[in-house]
Amino acid sequence: MRNVTLLRGGVTAQRMGLFAIRQRALALQGLLGPALAISAGAAVLLLPVTINGFPFVYLDSEDYLVFTPMPYRSPYYGLFIFFFHLKHFIWAPIFAQALIASHLVWVLVRISAGRADPSYFSLCILVLSVFSTLPILVGFIMADFFTPVTFLIIYVICFHWPRLTVIERFYFLLLGCVAISAHLTHPPLALAILVCTIVFQATLRLSPRLILIRASIASIPIVLAMLAMLLNNIVVHRVFALYAAGPTLLLANMIEYGPARRYLEEACPAAGYKICPAIHDCLTNSHWVDWCASSSPRWNANAFLWNSEAFRQLGGFVGLRDEAGSIVAATIKSRPWEVLDMARHTTMSAFVTHAPGAELEPLITDEWMVDVLSKKFGLSTVRAYKESLQARGLIPRDMLRLIDDVTFPLAFGSMLMSGLLCLRRGLKEPAGFAILVCVFFVANAVLCSFASGVFDRYQARMTWLFPLAALLTVLSLGRSRGVDDARYAVGSAKS
Repeated sequence: MRNVTLLRGGVTAQRMGLFAIRQRALALQGLLGPALAISAGAAVLLLPVTINGFPFVYLDSEDYLVFTPMPYRSPYYGLFIFFFHLKHFIWAPIFAQALIASHLVWVLVRISAGRADPSYFSLCILVLSVFSTLPILVGFIMADFFTPVTFLIIYVICFHWPRLTVIERFYFLLLGCVAISAHLTHPPLALAILVCTIVFQATLRLSPRLILIRASIASIPIVLAMLAMLLNNIVVHRVFALYAAGPTLLLANMIEYGPARRYLEEACPAAGYKICPAIHDCLTNSHWVDWCASSSPRWNANAFLWNSEAFRQLGGFVGLRDEAGSIVAATIKSRPWEVLDMARHTTMSAFVTHAPGAELEPLITDEWMVDVLSKKFGLSTVRAYKESLQARGLIPRDMLRLIDDVTFPLAFGSMLMSGLLCLRRGLKEPAGFAILVCVFFVANAVLCSFASGVFDRYQARMTWLFPLAALLTVLSLGRSRGVDDARYAVGSAKS
């Protein structure tokens, strides 16, 4: 009897051991499948930059690689890419960005479709790779990559926090800190989208306690990123402000578009500003002439900020900060309607200025880039850079612009249609995603164009959110229809 009991106990233990092994295998399969899908998605997103033969670069990329503190730039994107390339492998940050983007799409598809389905994910990656700016952003050594990431993280935390695993929750909070601190425009954009999210959730009549909890969680990376920027300005630039160069950048733009220039023409020289001589002698004094456009007395903000020895003599970004703030405030007070008209003009121009890859041309600072790459990464990296399609001027930027002229309106229209269908079916959260994408796009256009100027890259970094929103709302509609069909089948069976 005892032998039989021992035998049964051994069989039971063996079965339990096999069951445990099977459970571990299933758990491993559950992790391996998504990991392979996300990696494959990242590989697809990397195809354009792989064809180029080198990461896409812009003038700002040199600053990020050199990692020299600048008052007009957040240092934290440079820190982010440093932890990956470590002065050895310049492709590592690009691989990291591709994996971040692919994983974000995976999570959003899983939430919208109601399950982790590789076929849905593959479709989204394929559409975004062919018809959006995402692959270009992934391959760019630019903090602009993190602008839409900032939006997506705030959205996921505020709307889908319970659907994230514990690891994903910590990961998204950490990624949020990196994304929001990567660029000076990200904290105000994150705050704007958080406020709009709170208002939208209030219209859904969600529990105020629930709204407060999720908003508080989403505020964590925003607050930490703002504190990190403030600390950097205090320690490095000796300025107690979130934006050490903000007033100077805004002044340059307000002079170029007219309001501040006209104010200064009236106030100078009586006001005693250091910048007064540049206003009156713009075209006649060789000391100031490089600030002016060649055809008119209208200033050129880029020449003012980046190509002028006189600007540096005035104190540069930090030295001109206090005076710039005073001039901006006085201009707004004395010419509010002109300032509003400038904001309208720059914003409307930004709406139609979003060509993908407009900056993918040979660098005008090619010698500086070669110097940076040779010192940090070696001659083999320099050769790869010089042989890239971008460095040789072979990227078809005009063709990319023509494609964008077709695909962007289609993506915008598709998102609107699917968003309206979601509203009709009572799917308010997917419809809210489409609405918030539009709000974020507008906020980005207003902020960047008014404070810095109208450039393609500011809006091109945002446009891939529109096809993504269209795809996710369609997936939500499909999921809702599947649920309705299942309920109808159950009801028919009961009757």
